[in-house]
Amino acid sequence: MEWSILRNFGITLFALLNPLGMLPIFISYTAREGRGVQRWVALFVSLTVLGLLLIFMLTGASILQFFGVSLNSFRFAGGILLLIIGINIVNGTGTTSKEILVTEDKESVLSQAKSVYRQIVIPMAMPLLVGPGVIANVILHANEAEAEKARGLFLGLIFMTFLVSFLVFIVLAAGKWLQRILGNIGLNITQRVMGLFVAAIGVQFMVTGLIDIIVYNIAPEVLTPK
Repeated sequence: MEWSILRNFGITLFALLNPLGMLPIFISYTAREGRGVQRWVALFVSLTVLGLLLIFMLTGASILQFFGVSLNSFRFAGGILLLIIGINIVNGTGTTSKEILVTEDKESVLSQAKSVYRQIVIPMAMPLLVGPGVIANVILHANEAEAEKARGLFLGLIFMTFLVSFLVFIVLAAGKWLQRILGNIGLNITQRVMGLFVAAIGVQFMVTGLIDIIVYNIAPEVLTPK
């Protein structure tokens, strides 16, 4: 039973993170960087994803309650941000990469990677990868394990989180290889198409969040007889 839950959690988590769908966006931010820089950035992003997943798994519900923010409000706000990001990508203003001289110096490569990472950690790690759907999925499974007092299940969820984060790194690290296959024109087209999908995902988050807010907060007050 626990293995079935863990398997479904891992598959759902990977699908919601959607690193394959976000890969063109990652490439667009790192297209002018060397292979070493891109791999370091992929590592930094995947570690950030792992950290965020663990934080929300351990304290997600408490954090939202502390700030008095419902999951639906978080989803709606994330949708607005995704919509803006998607529009910028479609218009060709979603990238900020600069031409940087490729070097074999390890320290220089690492410093370049840190610089690029600081520019793209938002929105790449969050909310593009770790979005409201991912957060909801993680909190739901963590609460289920806590409710059943299943320590083994909770440790299994943590293990699956590490495994999925590693898969995210593998996918992002293969970006340079995919860039060579697509070419600049194909990459540009893919980037703008993905920007359209990002905008659509943002609208969907907004619609879902707004509907849930109305159904669970406004509608009961209206329908309850006085």
